[in-house]
Amino acid sequence: MALFIDAIKGLASIDFLYYVSPNFDTSSANIFKLEKEFSEHWQVDVTLTLCNRSTLQHQLLRQPNYLPGALNFFEQKPYVSVSGKQQIAALETCLERKPDAIFAHRLQAMCPLMLTNAKLPPIFFDLDDIEHISLARQLKQPAPYRKKGRGYALYLPSLKRAELRAIRKAKKTFICSEQDRTYLADQLNLPGIVTIPNAITLPSTYPLTTEPTLLFIGSYTYQPNVTAAEFLIEQTWPYIHKAMPKAKLLIAGANPEHIRNHQKPPPGVEFTGFVENLDELYQKVRVVCCPILSGSGTRVKLIEAAAYRRPIVSTRIGAEGLDLVDGEAIFLRDHAQTFADACIELLQNDQLCHCLGNNAYTVASKRYNRTQILQQIQHHL
Repeated sequence: MALFIDAIKGLASIDFLYYVSPNFDTSSANIFKLEKEFSEHWQVDVTLTLCNRSTLQHQLLRQPNYLPGALNFFEQKPYVSVSGKQQIAALETCLERKPDAIFAHRLQAMCPLMLTNAKLPPIFFDLDDIEHISLARQLKQPAPYRKKGRGYALYLPSLKRAELRAIRKAKKTFICSEQDRTYLADQLNLPGIVTIPNAITLPSTYPLTTEPTLLFIGSYTYQPNVTAAEFLIEQTWPYIHKAMPKAKLLIAGANPEHIRNHQKPPPGVEFTGFVENLDELYQKVRVVCCPILSGSGTRVKLIEAAAYRRPIVSTRIGAEGLDLVDGEAIFLRDHAQTFADACIELLQNDQLCHCLGNNAYTVASKRYNRTQILQQIQHHL
């Protein structure tokens, strides 16, 4: 979202509408305070509206009943929380200011736009992940790594129909990879699909450490990252630790308490929590891992690792949609043993590490340069 806001602020002032948790402070005083903070952070004039999410989602969590969501997309969680009369009214209040365009970040933001009867300006929709693909992949995971019950399979037809409806309602829909664009535009014949790759500002690069340290980084409120961390720790790490007892695995990122092994990490595994200084983190790291088993879209963490010239081992889903070629700029391994073997080889082979890391950096600098991609977004807007 930060990428799009940086592009938009070069063209217009911005009204933010956020749907926040039911207990969030939406008082005028707090909104005024947050408006100042947003304006300073984004360096743009900001008008902020906050609306509480519906409490229906919390009721659904206590009493799961998949049939209403199977019949009506707007009764699925998390979409039910932004699809009530209060949430639609908040949108319509913002529309009274007659914006020239609307930017909707992810499918949840499209829900009130699909439900209102108000006249709408052009909508630019950042789909990010294709949600019906992401859910289908989650449901295919083995039981230890499948956090959603099989009942969620009933959601899939309704979810897909709503996602296609949202795309048709938008003037343009932004996705992360050419692979996703081909699926939506060519296979499903949907209009206005535009590929906007994830992007980063190229950081300073540092010499590759000789310490046998692996890294997985992500936010662990996102279920595919939790599943990936548990797979890495439980299935892959034992092979690596047995071959190289001095090796270390860093699990970095916010909310690691959602990971099953957080309270009792195996030997050699360290949870860092949220890391403020990425430069310091990557100086300690020799190899970056991305054992993602579900989800869709593309992984900013891999572009970031490439920009730091670090060699990467990933599953094919983890590297999906990125221009990183297996054996040249990345190692793609889908099974615990072969994933571990690739990590061990990189921990022991300096020449291979440098070759993979440098090739990945070349791709990142040419394909995922933030300045160029900001210009692409502004062109489409």
